[in-house]
Amino acid sequence: MQLYRLTLATMIQRKVWIIALLCTFLLPGVLPYLTPYESNPALIEPARAQAAWVCLWVVTAAWLFFQAARFGDDASRSGLGAYFLSSGVSGLSQMMQIWLACLTFLLPLVAITLGVCFVGAMPSDAGQAQMWVATNLQYAALFLLVVTPLMMVAVSIGSRFGSTIGYLIPLCMSIYGMYGVGYLAMMTEVQSNLLLDWLYVVSPHYHLADLTPRLVFKQGSMLSSEFLQLVVYFAGIKIVLVMFASLTFQPRAAT
Repeated sequence: MQLYRLTLATMIQRKVWIIALLCTFLLPGVLPYLTPYESNPALIEPARAQAAWVCLWVVTAAWLFFQAARFGDDASRSGLGAYFLSSGVSGLSQMMQIWLACLTFLLPLVAITLGVCFVGAMPSDAGQAQMWVATNLQYAALFLLVVTPLMMVAVSIGSRFGSTIGYLIPLCMSIYGMYGVGYLAMMTEVQSNLLLDWLYVVSPHYHLADLTPRLVFKQGSMLSSEFLQLVVYFAGIKIVLVMFASLTFQPRAAT
């Protein structure tokens, strides 16, 4: 796990993680007060939970995806990957160690987000509080199923095509899965097109992992059967992306 420790130490030394922690911890407490909350003070707590999860999505997409792509690129171009190959560390193991280092920073961010929702936005009613906890835990599980394979894709593509491409591809995939699929659905409703219908079916529907409306409108947690269906769906996407990343990762620069 030498590459894991080296990647982790480099991320700590760069100190950008401090900004990420502050964003996920402080912004959810500030942003709700920038809205006209005086008309309905009861909306402060749902707005705080919404801000917490939005900040987590943004920090992950803007920072961790880039870090994953950058470390994949650095390992390939600097000769570090070739050195570890000569030491008996396979390319797959190198990719997993870089990914684990990024995951080490992601998990505390998720924990902070859950803490903000449990401490700063918990409903006072006991029944609602129980549903609130369940909804946030479901949200965290789906969030991790979505972003963790995308970080692995960033590492692998970054090692082969550079940090810029390695960052933009998972970023575009996440934005398309969260918002672009909705526009594609509207296009399929307006006109029947076999190609658009097929594209809609095979697209990653990451928007299904966004449980923010359930938190804002206090709709409660998903049914167990519905939640398990989403877990299986995102796990299937994760398997495909992990296989793609494993085939794409390049531990040494092409000559």
